[in-house]
Amino acid sequence: MHITTLHPDLRKNLRNLVQGYVEHCEFSEHLTGRIEFPIYYMGFKYGAPVFTHTGAGKPPEDRPVVGMIGWNTPGSQVPSQVLLQFIEILSQHPRLAGNAVLRMLPVANPVALELDEDAPSREDWDLLGHLADQFKEQAADGWIEVQTANVSDFLISGEVSPALYKSLEQGSEFATARERRGIRFPSLMNLKPVRHDERWQVRLIIPEDWSDTSSVNGLARFLARLVHAQAKISRRQARKARF
Repeated sequence: MHITTLHPDLRKNLRNLVQGYVEHCEFSEHLTGRIEFPIYYMGFKYGAPVFTHTGAGKPPEDRPVVGMIGWNTPGSQVPSQVLLQFIEILSQHPRLAGNAVLRMLPVANPVALELDEDAPSREDWDLLGHLADQFKEQAADGWIEVQTANVSDFLISGEVSPALYKSLEQGSEFATARERRGIRFPSLMNLKPVRHDERWQVRLIIPEDWSDTSSVNGLARFLARLVHAQAKISRRQARKARF
């Protein structure tokens, strides 16, 4: 068993952030979590759990693997909160992602979570980028990044299959009034096409001041909608490949 022990004085914020998730979600055969990427900073060990969701299906089944990362910063935990809220939705609806394996790292910078403005940012610390690249290599089929930026509205960029692009485009267009109240749809989609057998990747870019509960929940629900749409596309492609 892999066990990582963190200094108790330097895991308070991590405990508080994850506690709300743990209180509402149930670890089960579909969901596991452990610290896989410990970081040393100024002689102390930091770390945050990677959650792995394994969708329903038979063990030998070829499953798509999707990686998800939340880029928290010294000034914002919003990306981490969005991913944790998504995991809570996933725990309530485990079939949402089909048979996919989702590898989720809600806290990409555990040092920033604990030290706030005294911590190095992603731009100033190459190690974070290297660890993210290692994590990304484990996601052979899809990749999702959640980050904040100095923007006025929610944006999405990246590379996706034409089928996923169409689903995302129609999702906002045909959403019911109730869905529009509960889901935060992006105001701009800057997406390029990739073939269905290539790795797709998207970046959710969130305004820095969208820290209220309604925004976090709405963004997590959009993320759930995206993952569910991709799961349906993967299921159709797998069905075609068998015939």
